[in-house]
Amino acid sequence: MRKVNILGVSHRKHELNNFYMLREKGQQAFNFVHFTRPVVIVLDGVEHLTDNNACILYSPGHRQEYKSHNGLLINDYITFQIDELDFPARFNLPENEIFYVHKGDEITNRLEWISWAVADKTEPHGADIDDAVMELFAILPKLRIDNHPSLKRMFETKQRFVALRNEMRKAPQNWSVEQMAKQVWLTRSRFSVLYQEFFNISPNADLMNMKTELAKTLLKTTDEPISNISQMCGYASVEYFIRMFNERVKKTPLQYRKAHKNGG
Repeated sequence: MRKVNILGVSHRKHELNNFYMLREKGQQAFNFVHFTRPVVIVLDGVEHLTDNNACILYSPGHRQEYKSHNGLLINDYITFQIDELDFPARFNLPENEIFYVHKGDEITNRLEWISWAVADKTEPHGADIDDAVMELFAILPKLRIDNHPSLKRMFETKQRFVALRNEMRKAPQNWSVEQMAKQVWLTRSRFSVLYQEFFNISPNADLMNMKTELAKTLLKTTDEPISNISQMCGYASVEYFIRMFNERVKKTPLQYRKAHKNGG
């Protein structure tokens, strides 16, 4: 007798940039979803912007709501019914809560095999599928970041960096690398190493890019003199501002304004 009745399963499923999922009354089944990229998950009316490799196990009848964020939504999922309704407790897995894993490919690869086995009609795979589903949930506690102190500390550090980066985008002119490092309680050298590791760009280069984007917006939408825009973007020298802008945009600020003012 089969223990698991699979209603749907997929791996690396791509959804459009404006994808939005809402199941007010959930499903009459468990639904496990692994998001490989950031996504917005709504729990009790509150939006949560996740990092990579967020997971959630929805219990039967529980509201499900999530949507894409800044690009494609890519996820693995399995929707299934099982006689043992309290099985998440056996594996010490939270229900209807976000948790994070490392080595997300292990989840993807296991669901890829289950997807193949469900679709293959040349021979029965019922028992093997049951075992594969149980093995998936047995390995999840080992992959959970919360169960690895060093990974948990690094994840929490990255969350502080993400929050800092969001603040920088709002007002890049107010920041220096020294101030950024102080904000997350690190030395400049350690901060720079971690920033590069987290975002694949140095903090100074990222900050300069943000200032350039602010300058481009001001040049297109205001009539402020170049000297004022230089100060508004945090530059002490207008000459330095013009040189740095030209290096990144391949136009001087004045040339850029003429080409793009008022949507041109």
